Amino acid sequence: MNILVRRRKITTPPGYAERECFLVSYEMPLCKSCFVLCHEPSDPEHPSIDPSVMGFFMAEAHELSERVTGNSHSFVIVHSGGFVRKRHNLHMHVFVIRRRWQKAWLYTLLATIHTTSAVRRAALKLLGRAPNNSFKPKPLRGSA
Repeated sequence: MNILVRRRKITTPPGYAERECFLVSYEMPLCKSCFVLCHEPSDPEHPSIDPSVMGFFMAEAHELSERVTGNSHSFVIVHSGGFVRKRHNLHMHVFVIRRRWQKAWLYTLLATIHTTSAVRRAALKLLGRAPNNSFKPKPLRGSA
């Protein structure tokens, strides 16, 4: 649980269900319009990155930005490859921002969250109390 995340809401807007997707919206301090676009395919053999879903997510990022700010290009996207994510499904973080200082603030928040998490995991590992279900990324399908 992240204490900086507030008002988290999961929805399935039009166009999402047929792609096996959903939208998570939330707020962080001084960053009120945060979203995670998630693809949760029911088929375990489905590729982790589906280019058609990625295109849909990009279009949705522009739409979310337009809805919040009136400008379809006022957002920051964070998408991580399969080796640095907790889950193998496709998910894209979209942060709608209005001012340049908000971008700097967003990066500061993200750095704080991820640094704290890394330090916590390292400390637990040193103490021999690391969780048994810690994430071990799988190689991309079909790679040698």
